[in-house]
Amino acid sequence: MNVPLSPSAGKGLTTTAQTLQEAKLQHTDHLRRSVVQAAAALLQEHGPEAVTVRRVADKMECSTKIIYSLFTGKEGLAKHLYLEGCHLLSRTFESVPLSGDPAADMRLLAHAYWQFSQEHSSFYQVMFGGSFAEFKPDEDSLQGMRTALGQVSELVAGASGEQESLDERKTLETVRLIWAPLHGVIHLYLTGQIGDQEEIVRLYDRTVAMIVHSVFGE
Repeated sequence: MNVPLSPSAGKGLTTTAQTLQEAKLQHTDHLRRSVVQAAAALLQEHGPEAVTVRRVADKMECSTKIIYSLFTGKEGLAKHLYLEGCHLLSRTFESVPLSGDPAADMRLLAHAYWQFSQEHSSFYQVMFGGSFAEFKPDEDSLQGMRTALGQVSELVAGASGEQESLDERKTLETVRLIWAPLHGVIHLYLTGQIGDQEEIVRLYDRTVAMIVHSVFGE
């Protein structure tokens, strides 16, 4: 007996065919993300020295050949960890509830930056501490950092728009003037140059106050 199909028959089925090449690329991207997650877990649990191709392969239960084929070695893996750190920093900034007051918001973002450096110290060391000597940020990596610092850039551009028009180059220069001293204080703490918690917090707060006064006049 032939039963006629209703007009809705077949709805919900995927009709877009995927080529073999597309399937392979999708599989490769998924595998690469899994490897980065495994490396990130080692990084957070044991620090940068634990992130070796061998240990990542052991954690993934795969051969080192697969890691090399995906990342061309430790340098490529370090780049992906750097970019993962950029994503974490970006999400940290995005979670800050800004008020619209540039000076107050700068203090909030500076506090978020400090929190990021403490909660994700291993990623911070990969990004800014030279944990992987063989890795030097390329243009993709630097673009990732510019994106992560986008909240600060928007804050600077918005504040300057009330006074004078700054082009992108001058905005970037101002962001770096903010970023450099904050990083300097954090680096002193992470490398043990200033080990006293109260002292480093006081120094960081005073540095933020100097930045806010210099950039926003408050």
